[in-house]
Amino acid sequence: MNRSLAIAFMILFLVGQSHAMTWKETFSIATDRSNDIKSAQKGLESTKWLYYKSYGNFLPQISANMSAGSSLSNPQSFSYGLSASQSIFKGFSNYFSMQSSYINYMSDDANLKNTMANYYYSLRSAFLDLFSAQENIEVQRSILASRKKNSKMIKLLYDSGREDKGNYLRTDAQVDEAEYKVSSAERDLELARFRLSQLLEQKVTSVEGSADVSIEKMIDLDALVKKTPSFLLAKYQLDLADVAQKATISEFLPSVSLSANYSNSDTAWPPNSSSKSISLNLSYALFPGGTNIADRFIYNFRLDKAKEDFAKSQKDISYNIKQAYEHLKDAIEAYSVQNKYLIAAAERAKIAQVQYVNGLTTYDEWDRIQTEYVNYQRSEISSNKAMLLAEANWYKTYGGWVK
Repeated sequence: MNRSLAIAFMILFLVGQSHAMTWKETFSIATDRSNDIKSAQKGLESTKWLYYKSYGNFLPQISANMSAGSSLSNPQSFSYGLSASQSIFKGFSNYFSMQSSYINYMSDDANLKNTMANYYYSLRSAFLDLFSAQENIEVQRSILASRKKNSKMIKLLYDSGREDKGNYLRTDAQVDEAEYKVSSAERDLELARFRLSQLLEQKVTSVEGSADVSIEKMIDLDALVKKTPSFLLAKYQLDLADVAQKATISEFLPSVSLSANYSNSDTAWPPNSSSKSISLNLSYALFPGGTNIADRFIYNFRLDKAKEDFAKSQKDISYNIKQAYEHLKDAIEAYSVQNKYLIAAAERAKIAQVQYVNGLTTYDEWDRIQTEYVNYQRSEISSNKAMLLAEANWYKTYGGWVK
């Protein structure tokens, strides 16, 4: 009974090890594995609390104090008190500070979305590397088997005097090349496994998925631009410059505050000599050395610069989205064409094989068609991967990802 259980557990273990991970599984596992995303999330939490903290500028400040001591003239003294102050008007500086804190909070939120888009693109790229590496090694092994078969055939023809030594040596070299391609594909496969395993923080041996890609025939470019994290980040930089420029008015305005104080002091405890005070304070910098005027000019120019930077960013983002969209359409069409060429090359290779065996075509023509078929098999994998990567890049340009 124990032996049966052990065998059952071993089978389950081996099945688990050989399980091919889908993209949906990969995506769900990766959600909480990215260091970059975790860092961006912590940064967002920090700026959220900085925003909450900015509300403190509108609230009263209250403090309490107590002391006991002695001196040569007064052997002992005791006191305690309570003081409070409330800012009534600070030249709008507290209001602009709160605005800046909120914009920084929203900027970090956009940065988190941008970080997620970049991470999931890297994850998708690693997934596709492994997916393509798996396909590639199968194709390379198939090519090697075909090259070995052709080499044996040419060897027999060479031994019978029907083929020359140069052609035999060429087919033999093609076998060596195919063996090298298999070894290279195995190394690529291990590297792709290692990369995806690193991103997921767990061992991955194989993946599975579909090569189908679809795309909308029409897109609302303006709508996509305005929801991209890059656009939002650029817009928030402009908003910060606008708030900073508006905040310079505070340097030309007075500050008004209200303060109150209550205290008790005496030479004995508990002290019973009390005092109370309340005051309304107004301060105004008549001439702060011209720094307020200089700041006004400085932040006016910075706002103008931010407007130009934002306009440029908007154009760049719009172009990048349009470029990614067109590249994806190109990649889809290129893969479709490549697939048709592969089907045609496979058929031509079959026909050429029969013709060569029956002496109806030359070695050079047969070899050219066979090599063409081999090249199309390899190109089809690259074209498929390029199409899938183009899809992932298309999503990334507007802050999305393949789900």
